[in-house]
Order: sequence, then structure tokens, then C-alpha cells
Amino acid sequence: MIEEQHLDHNATPEPVKPRYSNLSFHGQGSTYFGIVALNVVLTLVTVGLYYPWAKAAYRKYLWNETEFKDSRFVFNGTGKEMFKGFVIAYFIFIGFYASLSLMALWTYAWIFIILFYILLIILIPFAIYGTWRYRITRTSWRGIFFTFEGNFKEFLKIFVPQLLLTLITFGIYASWMRVKLMKYLFSHTRIGKIRMDFHGDGASFFGINFVGILLSYITLFLYSPVWIKDRVNFTINHTSLNDGEQQRYLRSSLKSGEAWKTLMLNFVMLVFTLGLAFPWTLMRTFRMYFRNTWVPDEFDFDNLEQSEGDFRGATGDEMGDIIDIDFGF
Repeated sequence: MIEEQHLDHNATPEPVKPRYSNLSFHGQGSTYFGIVALNVVLTLVTVGLYYPWAKAAYRKYLWNETEFKDSRFVFNGTGKEMFKGFVIAYFIFIGFYASLSLMALWTYAWIFIILFYILLIILIPFAIYGTWRYRITRTSWRGIFFTFEGNFKEFLKIFVPQLLLTLITFGIYASWMRVKLMKYLFSHTRIGKIRMDFHGDGASFFGINFVGILLSYITLFLYSPVWIKDRVNFTINHTSLNDGEQQRYLRSSLKSGEAWKTLMLNFVMLVFTLGLAFPWTLMRTFRMYFRNTWVPDEFDFDNLEQSEGDFRGATGDEMGDIIDIDFGF
């Protein structure tokens, strides 16, 4: 006989804890090594012209090995798209640089330097914005494409004053600048009606970087994996999803011990193999990050509506490569 339970109907109900599902990554170092080896050969044989197709192959593999709720992500970008962007980006960069170099022959060197930095101020936000927009809009999950609704003029209005503050503070303001840019990019990204947002603050991020840099030097960089973990957790834990009815935060369960063991072993593997172990270390790193990234389950992921918009121009993405900008996405 089941004992009758007496309930206190006046008691305040406990809040329901959100449910989470984690991401997972299934990539294998040996498979990725084969893809990299083949594409390196093809890139060398074609004197670099095959590079955009190689990038497309890398991303297609990495995206397709990433899984959420039993469904894989898909990178829909193509080598042809990126080759067009590759050509345009290099013509823009080389054209600007050649024009400034010719100008330097008839003007003072300091004028050339000023114009060169003005060029970078123009190209860097274009590269950041274009890289994010291209990779986001060419990504799909369960056949639903992600959408980016940003506007470059709006982004530029944010970027320029942030850059100036970073320059006049000799880089100290860089943490605040990064957070501001992330807030803009995240808040204009969605899949279906589920929108991303970022809620981190520059002061906290500065603290993480200040401690990380200081302790890394003191410990001869033995603290660096923990610093990397803190930066990753800061980004994930301050990212939210919102469908117009509710807002829920992502969560990271990555601990210092796991990050230190994984990243330090990766470093040892790279050193002793002269870099040949890179495909295996990359797969290990991705598996660590994704298995510790948890996404709230309260959203209706089974009935997402197709997002509008499809941006195929890869010029900004290629420009990001030229001036070495990468989100790790």
C-alpha cells in the first residue's frame, strides 16, 4: 500500500531547472590528415589556386562531424564561391597597397604610413563582418540555414570608435572592443526564429586576459591552457538563445584540469612530430570543446522555420584570411 503524501498547497513551487543537450564532435585525426594531405598537394600543384577549394573541403568535414540532437551541421559554401572572393580580396588588397606604394614615391614616408593604416582600418571591419556573415549564412542544420541580419554601416559605426579607444589606451581597451563586436555579431544571428545574443562585459573579459597573460609569463606558459579555457567559458556562458518567448543561456562544463591535459598533450604531440600531428590535435581540441558545450532544450528545435536570406559572397571571408582574422568557427 502506497503511503499517502500530504502536500503543502501554500508552498512556493521550486523553479524548474532548464534541460540541456550537449554538442558532440566525431572527427578523426587520420581522416582529416588524409583530407589535408590531398588538398596541400593540390594547392601546391596549382600554385595556390586550389586553396579556396581546400578550405571548403576542410570546413565541410569539420561542420559535418559536429552534431546536435542527432543531426549534423552542414557547410554549404563552395570552392567556386570562395575562389571568386579570393580573387576579389587579393585584387582589393594588392590594388590598395600598390597605389599607396606609388604614392609614397612622390610624397613623404609618413603620409604613406598614415594612408596604410587608414587602409587597414577600412579592411579589418570589412574582413570581420564578411567572415562572420559568410560562414554563418552558409551553415545549415536539419536543412535550415542560419541567417545574419547585420548591416555593415552599423557595424562600422561601432568598430571605428572602439578601435580608436583601443589605440589611445595602447591596447588596454581591446577586451571591451571584442565584447562590443561580439554583441553586435551574435545579436544579429539566428536560425529560424531562435536568435543568439551575447551578454558578456568588457571588464570581466579584461580581468580574464590580464590574469591569463600575467600567470602565463610567470609559469613559463604552463597556465596558458587554463587561460584559454577561461576565455572559452566566458564566451559560451554569456551566450543566450531567445525565441521571443523565453531566453536561455548556453553552458560550458569545461574544467581547468581537462583543458590543461588536452592542450598540453597537443603541444607535446606537435613538437615531437614537427607539426604533423596537427590533424589529431585539432580533432582532440574540437571534441573537448563540443562535449562540454550545453544548449538549452526548451526551444522547439524540431519545428524550425526556414530562415530568409542567403549570402554567397566570400570576399570578406577571404580578406579575413589575408589579414589573419579567424573566429575559430
